This record gives sequence, structure tokens and C-alpha cells, in this order.
Amino acid sequence: MHLRPAFFNDSCEKTVKVKSTPIKLAGFLFAASLAAATAQTNSFQLPPIAAGPFKPDWNSLANYQTPEWFRDAKFGIWAHWGSQCQPEHGDWYARSMYQQGSSDYQSHLVEYGHPSTNGFKEVIHAWRAEHFDPDKLLKFYKNNGAKYFMALAVHCDNFDNWNSQYQPWNSVNLGPHRD
Repeated sequence: MHLRPAFFNDSCEKTVKVKSTPIKLAGFLFAASLAAATAQTNSFQLPPIAAGPFKPDWNSLANYQTPEWFRDAKFGIWAHWGSQCQPEHGDWYARSMYQQGSSDYQSHLVEYGHPSTNGFKEVIHAWRAEHFDPDKLLKFYKNNGAKYFMALAVHCDNFDNWNSQYQPWNSVNLGPHRD
């Protein structure tokens, strides 16, 4: 079986011979993805990661003490607000909209067109978040007894819900154009 990896352009004559075993194919795809991600990440001029109170090992984390306010908080709310809110089909929409025959696939055909030409990246351009009012929402949560709130910063679609300096795929550059 001959594969032509996606990172080769049309003018490239290279092909890769891969024996059609799922493990070898998965390994090849992982390696190709990792190489592409590394190349993309290295093109950014990123600031160094700040030193924190922990080292990247289990012994360091074993010394962590849960804050008293968190131990005493019996109710908190975690919200998953992001680009998947546009189609309003749940957290797995960006995956299931490509699965032929699924209800999300059928809905996507009607609402946005075929996923091959109007995929999830195009859905994000329609996301405006014009009714999103975080102050009102937090007041509502607090009035209903929440002691803490956690908001999703980035989901599996790699869309950053802030003005990310690490990539242009974020809510300030696309979608609602706000942090």
C-alpha cells in the first residue's frame, strides 16, 4: 500500500511504503502528526514557561495541599463554552459531524452544507457569541449556591478561548473576536 502523507505537496514525488497493519499505520500517522506539530510550534517565538511551585514529577505533586476553601465548597460549576456552542449539538459535534449517517452529520448537511467544504473550521466563523454575558452568568451561578466556577480554556478542537499568543486559532482572531 502506498500512502502520500498530507504534509507533502502535490509537486513532491515522495511516497511512503507502509505495510497495511493498523499498528504500523497508526505509528506512521502519529509520527507524521508529531513532526508537523513540532515544525509548526517551532515557527512561533514563544516566551519561556514560567517556573512554578512544582517540578514535573510525582514527588513534587505529592506535596500539594488542596486549599481549604475548595475542600469546604460543596458545589461548583464547570462550563464548556466555546466554538462548539455555535451548532448547539454538544461537545462531540466537531467529531460526529464527519460521521456519515449520524444525526450530527445529517444536521450539518442541512445547516452548513457538506463537511468536506463546510467543516468545523467554517462553523467557527459563524460563531458570534453575541448573547454571551459572563457577568450575568456568574451572578446566576453564585445566586444558586456555586462556590467556584471553572471555564474551559481549550477543547480537543485546539481552539483557544482567549487571545492566545501561541496560535492564531483563537476567539479573538476568529468567531466572536473577543477574549
